[in-house]
Amino acid sequence: MGAPECGEQIERLTLSGLRDLGEVREAVRAVLVGCAQNDVIDSVLVADELCTLACEYGNLPAGVCLIRSFHRPSLRVAVTAPHLSIPMSPSDSRTSQFVLASCATDWGIGNEGARMTLWAYVQVRQDVFADNSYAFTNSGSGHRSS
Repeated sequence: MGAPECGEQIERLTLSGLRDLGEVREAVRAVLVGCAQNDVIDSVLVADELCTLACEYGNLPAGVCLIRSFHRPSLRVAVTAPHLSIPMSPSDSRTSQFVLASCATDWGIGNEGARMTLWAYVQVRQDVFADNSYAFTNSGSGHRSS
């Protein structure tokens, strides 16, 4: 994992199939240690959606790049795969568009030759309980876990 020396923390992974989604989710959570829980959840959902699209519509393996910016408090998720073709029909991409519109501040598709990149930015804020040692009960009150 890259050090935040220049205001960024970078994690790169290889996505070979759906079986790698757990590793991507764990990497997102690791990069966002100390961030607000809702922002971490949104980031995991966005990364999961972009990786699933790459698995369904791209030639694998795909590269996954997570960049946490400390200057612009955000996480950039980028998934690059060869010959990636995203469905244009609203019925085929409705869930993906909903997740991205709901959780990401910006997202898009770019190409680099024969390779396509799906990318999204998610705003992330520091959690007031940055040590991550608080657990929340169903009543919503927090307590320190041991």
